[in-house]
Amino acid sequence: MWAYLQRRGKKSIVFTLIRLYLGVKWTMAGYEKIKGGSFNATSFLKGALEKAKASGADVLVQDWWAVVIKYLFLPNVEILNYLIPVTELIIGIFLLTGSFTRRSLQYAIALNFLYLLSGSLHVNPQMIILSLFLLKVKENAATYGIDGWIFIPAMRKAAPPKPTSPPM
Repeated sequence: MWAYLQRRGKKSIVFTLIRLYLGVKWTMAGYEKIKGGSFNATSFLKGALEKAKASGADVLVQDWWAVVIKYLFLPNVEILNYLIPVTELIIGIFLLTGSFTRRSLQYAIALNFLYLLSGSLHVNPQMIILSLFLLKVKENAATYGIDGWIFIPAMRKAAPPKPTSPPM
């Protein structure tokens, strides 16, 4: 099945639509945070720490992640306030243009997992599944974009020729 999905064809249009959907979601998330000018991750991180204090089956944030938030992210929240919106915007732009598609999807998955570990269940699972799917279909996710028009053909030309078996 995966081999079929990895071959080029009309199905690339569907993968492009999925990539564009993810690109719009990331671009809008980053743009709204930058445009508002008042993005501050402190309340989100403190909310994640509160979720870690829950007991029983209601725990959304694991204790080890709460330690990471408390001692790594909260002291450096000013850096996060800059990095998060800019990273979201860059991921979105790259996905919309189809440039650096695989790397953008990898960063998108990492960022979604960070949100998921912090107890945010909004659209993160859906975006992780779609991103993993696009990674699995390889070049087909970038057929209609800068990668498909410039980078992938250039890489094919630069690749060494396949060895031929000697005649018997």
